[in-house]
Amino acid sequence: MRRFPLLLALACVLPLAATAGTARAGLITSLLGGNCGSTAHVFAPWSDPSDYYFAANGGFESGAAGWSLAGPASVVSGSDPFDLSGAGSSSLQLGTGGTASINVCYGLTYPAIRFVAAGDGGPAVVHVHVVSHSVLGVLSVLDGGTFTVGPGWDATPKLSTLLSAIAAPLGTKSMTLEITVDSGTAQIDDLYVDPWVSRV
Repeated sequence: MRRFPLLLALACVLPLAATAGTARAGLITSLLGGNCGSTAHVFAPWSDPSDYYFAANGGFESGAAGWSLAGPASVVSGSDPFDLSGAGSSSLQLGTGGTASINVCYGLTYPAIRFVAAGDGGPAVVHVHVVSHSVLGVLSVLDGGTFTVGPGWDATPKLSTLLSAIAAPLGTKSMTLEITVDSGTAQIDDLYVDPWVSRV
């Protein structure tokens, strides 16, 4: 009979412990951001074993919905041949000075992006900036990297956004990616975000 009070106490404490654990997990997610969607090994053909989540309309199959375009920038017919996000028929074309911006989910556990690109009529130089936002407005604009794409479709280098994630205040869950073409004309398709750039 002496065991009954002990069992009753455990029955009361265990649900509270489980609730506290869930609350802690929710707090961590709230502070670090992330939890942006399901992931897959889409860049495995390029010897990249990382998991990526697909950015909303990252394949331009809904036109420019969710994107802000400036300068010589438009959604055109034709997509990359790899069908990373499934069969598609559209991609983004950026001429020299053209810029495309999109707001994507991120957190300290989502510190890199990668997409597919091709030079149209020759090589093109692509430049990526990452804009972090605070509750008061823009916090910082960081250089995500510059690279040259050839005339054939290929995966871009992995572009780290980790510094932007570190600079952003805890709890920030989105960033703006700005893709600009410095020279030539480029086609962009299938934008993905990698949750664990440090693994590669």
